[in-house]
Formats: sequence, structure tokens, C-alpha cells
Amino acid sequence: MTISPADLQQQLDTLRLAYLERLQQDLPLLLQLAQALPDTPADSWQHQATELATKLHTLAGSAGTFGFARLGENAKLAEQQLKQWLDTDAKPDADSYSSFIATITRLTRLDETDTAAAVSDAAIAPEPAAAIIYLCCADKALQEQISVMLDIFGYANRQFADFNALRAAIVLQRPAVVIADADQPDALAQLKIIQSEQATILPLLLVGANTDFNSYLNAVRIGAIGYYSRPLNTTELEAGVRKQLSVAEREPFRVMLVDDDQMLAQHYALVLQQGGLMVEILPQPAHIFDALNRFHPDVILLDVNMPFCTGPELAQLVRLQQSWLGVPIIYLSSETDSEQQLAALIKAGDDFITKPISDTALLVAVFARAQRARQLAEIMTRDSLTGLLQHAHIKERLVLEMLRAGRSAQPVSVVMLDIDHFKKVNDNYGHLVGDQVIASLANLLKQQLRKTDLVGRYGGEEFLLVLPDCTLQRAFEVIEQIRELFAGLPFIANEQRFFCSFSAGISAITGCNNADVVIEKADQALYKAKTSGRNRVTLAPSAL
Repeated sequence: MTISPADLQQQLDTLRLAYLERLQQDLPLLLQLAQALPDTPADSWQHQATELATKLHTLAGSAGTFGFARLGENAKLAEQQLKQWLDTDAKPDADSYSSFIATITRLTRLDETDTAAAVSDAAIAPEPAAAIIYLCCADKALQEQISVMLDIFGYANRQFADFNALRAAIVLQRPAVVIADADQPDALAQLKIIQSEQATILPLLLVGANTDFNSYLNAVRIGAIGYYSRPLNTTELEAGVRKQLSVAEREPFRVMLVDDDQMLAQHYALVLQQGGLMVEILPQPAHIFDALNRFHPDVILLDVNMPFCTGPELAQLVRLQQSWLGVPIIYLSSETDSEQQLAALIKAGDDFITKPISDTALLVAVFARAQRARQLAEIMTRDSLTGLLQHAHIKERLVLEMLRAGRSAQPVSVVMLDIDHFKKVNDNYGHLVGDQVIASLANLLKQQLRKTDLVGRYGGEEFLLVLPDCTLQRAFEVIEQIRELFAGLPFIANEQRFFCSFSAGISAITGCNNADVVIEKADQALYKAKTSGRNRVTLAPSAL
């Protein structure tokens, strides 16, 4: 859940004060260990030096995060000195000890600049834009075409004939998306002025007749995130609108953070949460599998050096499970040796972040990894034309919903839906236009159904819908409404305007544990709708 900037700063400041208190306890102990090292017996010297090196490693990784950059740098120098002695397996001479203890002594003297309150550099997410679309278009025919699409898909929208009116409206209410006709006189110059007046760039979709390189370049330079050529494909434009709106509606990326330093882990969690990510801190690596199955992370952040279980070891444990092979694992460590980093990455890792890392750099690195991981997962499970679940995956989800319904005794409806006379669309207008019709219906289904509803492309022009916690009667009402909307959606091909419709059959899964039987019942209801004249919704004769 996103927290306010003021609350974030307060929590970060509280953590920093707690860390300062911890330093005031830990630093004298470090000095005692360093001063005792020269007199440590040879048979226990290696153990004592390793313990001190581990403490210095932890300090080097955490100090910079809480604003104690110089402390972290000195801790790293001391750790490297100790590692050199440990690698040679020989006790240093008196001069080397003296230099080492002097370095540790400097650690215990925090500068005033270090103890002053540090300002967090966490990225602050802007307030979300209102979910309204602004359309600025002087071409009446184009304006009507776009406005009909926006109305049918249920987007709240306002229309403006000139840029002065658009500009005035933006001052009063910032839109989620602006759609503008790039062919209006001085359009790009006017839009550039409007953009320059905004604290953050407005999401801008342009429609224009010019498709040369300079037209695209000029569009990008004024903040356009989409450029659609004439004659306009409203399906593509609607997909652009939906993509932009889905950024705010997208389920937050999930990050699992495994670090034995709980104070540092809490700091990282606050920064990532303020960036809009969900974070779960796992203090006990032994609970990793339960946490994975419950939390389903998009990214796992692992500290490299932890007691009882190292980060690479834990990463290899995760990779033993087939279902978690695709989850990116990012190591967090103050280790700067490239060979050591490579050795960790070879052991089931995907990326390596060196501590200390700024709040913004951490957020950017984790967000980019999470976004890419989710995109790849969707590519593997979703149809390329529609973005809907593929045949096999929608059936898998149906099985899961049936199991859940069996436990909760909640109704679930299943819909088989097919575009009427689709072959004629392909024959009369071509397969590209046919694809446009399929994509438009897919977009409409995603727009009108709930986030909990599941939609899959079952075949060429056939769709399978799974509606949890939905009775047959309610499912009929919802699908009937969508049928009417789709029937009123105009398509244009070869300067001809035409309309399409669909037929649907609905069944329920109450008391049934066989997905194929449920689908067959819905398919039979669909067949009845087809033979009864098409462009209608039919219920299966009885609940299963």
C-alpha cells in the first residue's frame, strides 16, 4: 500500500535514529575486537578475524543506506585489510596491526555531518490522474468515430474543438489521457506549450495523416506515447488508452526481501513500498517455500552473507522448485570483487546490487526487473493478438476456480462466446480486419468484466470466460450488456462501415468437478444461441 511522502520520511527518520543508536552500541564492540586481535592465540586467531570481518562487511553494506557514507567506506577498507590477512593465513606484524586499529578507531568517531538528519532520496510517486479522457479534434467525422468508441467502451470523456478549451480544462482537472488530432493547424506547437505547463508529462495519443520519420520524431518530442495513422483503427487506439489506464490499475509488483539485518530490510521495504511495490520481509530463510506459495513474488532480493544459509545457497533451493524457475533473483551485498559477484550469479542469480545503494537506484533496479519478469510471464501464457489467456491456460484457471468454488460453495459461471458470421468478415474485408474485430471484442471484454473474471481466447473467434462468485442470472445480465455494446461498435474497412455481433452460452459449475463437462454444457448453450438466430445469450438448461 502506498504511504504518504510525509509518513515515509517520518518512518525513514525513525529507522535512521534507531540505526544510530545501534551504531553507538556496535562501534565500541568493533574497536574492542580489533584491539584484542593482536593478542589472540594462533589457534583461535582465524576465527576471531573472520567474525570481525563479517561484522565489518555488514557495516559496510548498511551504513551508506542510512546516510553514514564515510563510515561505510572506512568499514570497507578495514574489511579488505582483514581479508588480505585471512587469505595469506598469517598473523600481521605490529605496524600492520597499528594501522588497522587506527582505521577501526576512525570508525567509532562519527562526524557531525554523519549524525545530522539525512534526507531520503526515495522516489515519490505522483498522485494518480483522474480516470477521464480528453479528446481534442476539429474534424467532426474523426471526433465522432473516436467518441463512439470511448462511449461504447465505457470511458469517461470530454471533447474539445480547440486547444485553448483543452488547456483551460486541464488546469481545472488533469486527465488520464489526452487524444488529439495532429493534423489541426499548429497542433504540435500548441501541445508543446500545454506540456511545458505540466508538472509531469501528460500521456498523449496522437492521430495524424503523416507517417514519415519526422512526424513520429516530433510526436515523441512533445511526449506522445502513441501515434495512430489515418484511416484510424479504433481498436488500436482503444488498446493504447487501456494500456495507459492499466498502469495505474495494475496489480503492484511483489518483492520478497530476505536479509538478516532487519533494520536495513525495513528501510529497503519502505522505499520500495513508496514506489508502489508490495514487499514482504522474510527474516527466516527456512520459511522460503511457504512464503513463495503464499506471496507469489515477482522478484526476490537476497542478502549474500547471512548466518546458517548464504544467499546463493538459498537461491539454489528456490531453483529446485520448477514453479519458481522464472522468478528473478537479485543479490544484495557490499561485496565489490567482480569474481565473487560472478560466482554468486552463477549460482542461480540474475543480478547483483552492491551495497550501499541509493533509494532511487534500488527502486529503479527492482522495478525494472519486476516489470520485465511479469511481461515475460504474460508472453508465455497470453495470446499475442488479444492479450487474453491462451487455450490451455484458461482451462487451467477454470480448474483452479472449480476447486476454490468447491471449498467456498460460491457460484461460478462459465461462458462460451463466438463471433457471428466471422468467416464473412474475413472474406469481405480481409484477415487483418478480422483480427481487428477479434481484438476489439477482447478489449471490450477486458474493459467490462471485473478484475477477478478470467477471459481466454479459446479458438480463432471463440472465447471462454470464467466468472467467479457469479450466478447464472447475473452472468446472463453482464454478457447481455456486453453483447449490446459490441453490436453497436462500428468497424470501418475499405471506406465501408459495418457491425458485428456475437452469440454466447452460459453454464454453472456448482457440484461439478470436471472442467470438460462444464465447457461442453456452455458450448451446447452456445450452439442453441447460434441455431436460434445468433446475436443472443442462452443459458444451459440446468445448473451442474
